[in-house]
Amino acid sequence: MALNIRDIVVFDFETGSRNPLKTQPTQIAAVVIHGKSLKIKNNGTFNSEIRPILDDEAAVKLDLDPLEDEALDITRKTRKALAKAPTPKFVWKKFAKFVSMHNWKGTSWFNPIAAGYNINNFDMPIVERMCQEYGPVEKKSGRQGIFHPIYKIDLMDTVFMWMENNPDVRSISMDSMRDLMNIDKTNAHDALQDCLDTAQILVKFMKLHRSISPKVQFEKAFANE
Repeated sequence: MALNIRDIVVFDFETGSRNPLKTQPTQIAAVVIHGKSLKIKNNGTFNSEIRPILDDEAAVKLDLDPLEDEALDITRKTRKALAKAPTPKFVWKKFAKFVSMHNWKGTSWFNPIAAGYNINNFDMPIVERMCQEYGPVEKKSGRQGIFHPIYKIDLMDTVFMWMENNPDVRSISMDSMRDLMNIDKTNAHDALQDCLDTAQILVKFMKLHRSISPKVQFEKAFANE
């Protein structure tokens, strides 16, 4: 495979509950990593709070989770502040435009690669929901059309592969990785800070992969077995 030429969008949602199929996003942030240089791009930062439905009964009627106080405490958000945030539709349209700016060829095959921590289980299902409601959607597949249709980088999977045989690592949570790699946790669980920290760790692993992979022989690796 040739050197990656697609930009990588490290993104994160903060939400009002834990079920990705029903939760209400309260913040989305992203940083864009240049596919070749692995540096954060100068115009590659996005950050916005999102106004949820604050009335619990109204949320339930729309088959959404009401906001949970525990989630608000973790993300340091208040109902009063969120009431002043822009609507989900407004934020998502703006985010989709931001992501599209980093598709240098303008086709879905060159959409940026989605990246983040535990995005396969949490953030990508929310992306799918948002795209189904506000767009963009791929014409052929009917699925989300904002990120590359195949490639995704879930850093939690990468961390598992590197740490699963390390007896000193008891957890692969993001906070555990911050502790392990001496990353400050002061602003943890703010979406933008989570993106910056995730990007920092991701770039470290990608540089490691790029330095090691040319030295590993994959062609006919099992020929003599």
